[in-house]
Amino acid sequence: MGCGPSKQQHPHQQHHQQAAPSQPHHHQKPSSLPQAVAAVSAVYNSLPKGAEKFPVRNVYDGDTLTLVDERRVRFLGIDTPELKEKQAFAQEAKEYTKNHCPKQKDIWLVIDGKDHYGRLLAHVFVETKKGGGSSYLCVNEGLVEQGFAYAYIPNQKDKTFNWDKLLTLQAHARKAKRGVWKSFKDNGVVYATIHGAA
Repeated sequence: MGCGPSKQQHPHQQHHQQAAPSQPHHHQKPSSLPQAVAAVSAVYNSLPKGAEKFPVRNVYDGDTLTLVDERRVRFLGIDTPELKEKQAFAQEAKEYTKNHCPKQKDIWLVIDGKDHYGRLLAHVFVETKKGGGSSYLCVNEGLVEQGFAYAYIPNQKDKTFNWDKLLTLQAHARKAKRGVWKSFKDNGVVYATIHGAA
């Protein structure tokens, strides 16, 4: 690990940790998770069981959007740079989400409860035509893969079904110096806290 953001903490997580759900959510693995197209890819051959289709009204930022029925959706397992704070790559994260979830387009959500703001907590999937057939991009994972989001959970008991995959995608983005990892330097320092080492 290094002096830059780690998988446990990054510069703008503090307000999100305070915004953790008031009741713990135990993010369970969907009963029938589709296989990823490649060993480590944000694209799946099929939708997870229980995915529900909704049209998009608006993208608020990289990890939040609004449905046509006015409900807000917060992407699970990730955190994008903040637009209000003018953080680097916040606009790119929003554009990535807007490009994949444009107005009126149908998206599929695997919903796992609500946060204390009343937003739906979900994994967001969109249809993609790569490889000649229909596949489904997990936008949450795609943002991490492109370096536009950090893998993030408020605490260890809130691990998502794809947490290990998010960490792997993040490690690949960091190694390739994509997005938020562009200027990251690993100096080999390990930070120890009362909660463990990072």
